[in-house]
Amino acid sequence: MKNFSHTMPTKDLLDNSSFSCFSLAQDSKTLPNPKETPCQTFTLKDDEREIRADIFIAKMLQISRSQVEKLFLKGQISLNGTKLNKLGTILKTHDTISIQEDISPQENLNKLENLEIPILYQDEDLLVLNKPAGLIVHRTNEQDSQYTLVHWLQQQNFPLSNLGDSYRAGIVHRLDKGTSGAIVIAKTNFAHENLKLQLQTRQMGRYYLCVIDKSLKESQIIDSPLLRHSKNRLKYIVTHKANPHAKAAKTAFFKISSARNEKFNYELIGAKLFTGRTHQIRAHLSSLNRHILGDFFYGYRDSTPNDSKDTLQERILLHSHLLYLQHPRNGEILHIYAPLFKEMQDFLNLHFDLKSYQDSCANLLFPLDNLYQSAFP
Repeated sequence: MKNFSHTMPTKDLLDNSSFSCFSLAQDSKTLPNPKETPCQTFTLKDDEREIRADIFIAKMLQISRSQVEKLFLKGQISLNGTKLNKLGTILKTHDTISIQEDISPQENLNKLENLEIPILYQDEDLLVLNKPAGLIVHRTNEQDSQYTLVHWLQQQNFPLSNLGDSYRAGIVHRLDKGTSGAIVIAKTNFAHENLKLQLQTRQMGRYYLCVIDKSLKESQIIDSPLLRHSKNRLKYIVTHKANPHAKAAKTAFFKISSARNEKFNYELIGAKLFTGRTHQIRAHLSSLNRHILGDFFYGYRDSTPNDSKDTLQERILLHSHLLYLQHPRNGEILHIYAPLFKEMQDFLNLHFDLKSYQDSCANLLFPLDNLYQSAFP
């Protein structure tokens, strides 16, 4: 078994002088601001009808509804070619929403070309990246004009599998736009088919870090299927297992640390996915009346101190920290760690006492597989 990007922060490793000092907290300043995008167009599909315009836009752009309101007040939102006159307008199937913003497409393309995404591991079959928050993984349909991780991969001339749609080239699994962390890319069709099978059989999996707005009563496993919300077709809710339209979903949540300031009641937790449903972590936490900081779409209400508000306007505090898989060609077990980006590491250092998880250079690394096993022996 091999660990990549870098070893786990045990006390023995911290005391081992043979490790050189370097920064693992990765800077996402080169990422195009999600609010600085060209005209984007979205057409509603059959299962997205009867949803409010502001909720739909917030979901598609992964921004808060207050940010949507700012776009509306600037007159930058159109419905079927006409300026939108009410954010509460109920959208219908095949309606087209366009968001015109200030930056030109060429300016945005230049920013994308200059984007540096950390590579955590690669060989002839695989590529594992540390995706920054604010970058969508792939388009949802042909009309979607957002710049994506797939665009970046193509511009970097990586070979990519082509088993699916052209706008999903190489994509084995996805991360939400506001989520950062480890994501695996298939360079070959052989690797893609193998990794898809590993996802189905759970040989491949992920552990996440997140900060929630209210402490869990205890570490727990949520085994509740998910279903699209009847009124907001972009949101998912838990339902009973007998529901024929639901999809099985299982997540383990385990406590790591409570905020040093009890006023905020924040808690840093880990999450292990047993299934990979859309919004699974976010929906399961919402069912517990817990919300990830910055996740306005699933009910987070901003109680953040002023020194951290900017961070939560650009992302949710959810990071795919550890990815494990069996190499498709040689069968080797890989554990790949994705360092925290600077804005999330700064937030954690500001609000939590986490010295026991620091390496010799004060970078935060969490042995999430060990913490999970301790919580659920």
